[in-house]
Amino acid sequence: MNKKEVNEIRRILEKNDCRIDRMCGCYIDEKGELITELTDSFHSLADEELFRYCEIFRKTLSGRIGRTLLNLSFPLQEEKEGGRAEKLQALLRSGLQDPERIRSFFGEVTETLRMSEKYLLLLAHGIYDIPGRTTDGAALRDSSDYVYSFLLLSVCPVKLLRDGLCYDSEEQTFLSRTENWGVQMPETGFLYPAFNDRSTDLHAALWYAKNEKSRHEELAAGLLGIELPRGESAERDVFREIVEQSLGADCSYESVRNVNDAVNKIVEEEKEAGEQAYLDGGSLAAILTESGAAPEAAERARETYQKVVGSGAEPILADNVAAPKTLSVKSDHMKLEVLSEASELIETREIDGMEYFLIPVADNVTVNGIRIRRRRGSGENAGEKAAE
Repeated sequence: MNKKEVNEIRRILEKNDCRIDRMCGCYIDEKGELITELTDSFHSLADEELFRYCEIFRKTLSGRIGRTLLNLSFPLQEEKEGGRAEKLQALLRSGLQDPERIRSFFGEVTETLRMSEKYLLLLAHGIYDIPGRTTDGAALRDSSDYVYSFLLLSVCPVKLLRDGLCYDSEEQTFLSRTENWGVQMPETGFLYPAFNDRSTDLHAALWYAKNEKSRHEELAAGLLGIELPRGESAERDVFREIVEQSLGADCSYESVRNVNDAVNKIVEEEKEAGEQAYLDGGSLAAILTESGAAPEAAERARETYQKVVGSGAEPILADNVAAPKTLSVKSDHMKLEVLSEASELIETREIDGMEYFLIPVADNVTVNGIRIRRRRGSGENAGEKAAE
């Protein structure tokens, strides 16, 4: 699913135009044991509760594709009879009106999911009459191509709110609160089936993870039979290894800066076209060539990519390794953040056999918030004097 398709499904989860027709759930303790079950018809809820649930479901479809939202495809064996995809299809067809299937589904979740705290599982079923589109992309309100039925799972931690005094509006006084448990925004979840090309794709799902630490790969593997793609930090590690090995002794500040600029350019061009940019061995070789690297470095990029990523694996999402805003320069003793647009101001120079970063000191430089001033005589020839 792309950004437009995700946003279209998010819009049908608004409180005033929500296409969810049924919802069920269960509250699980730290040991994975059931505390209570929820079996409410969604639209029988009070307005305030309906708003809260819609907020949770919309959050499960939030963030950026490739980071918090991951497009997944089912392996062929999971689509055969008895496979995980086939079970989800049966649950979808039931419209969440088969208690035995619901109980079995939640049982698989609790057996697989590793959570060290209480959590709430919410499973929703919705129906969306997909409106047709004009040639310029405008929606036709009175036209519907067909119906998209979906399941949306949200896994929400439940945390103990802080003890203290709270205001009771009925008693009109402050009372001691000692044990109130609050439902947090979802940590993980998924949408099934995927809404690819604005239509039902039973072969795919959309996975949500609040952040890289809450991906819950064990749940994706146990519930869907799918291995999640590399996370953002793993993508950066792979990219770093390929660039370092490809450039070798020529891996200088200028070379890395040029590579970063080239990646930023690719990402920006793809965003303007409404697409996402991916990097494979060929595109990485082209980036190094464009950045002024030697031909052998580009060839090493192809070989290193094949060795590190392997054939058949997902390519690197360029957005995960781009640095459009700042360039980070670190050593054992210092850290420097440079605006990408000003990265060319920094130079490297060898002085007395030691390589140095040269940073222009302007009138607007502060140290711990204190503005420093240039020393007298630190004009154009100051760098030359220091090198003599």
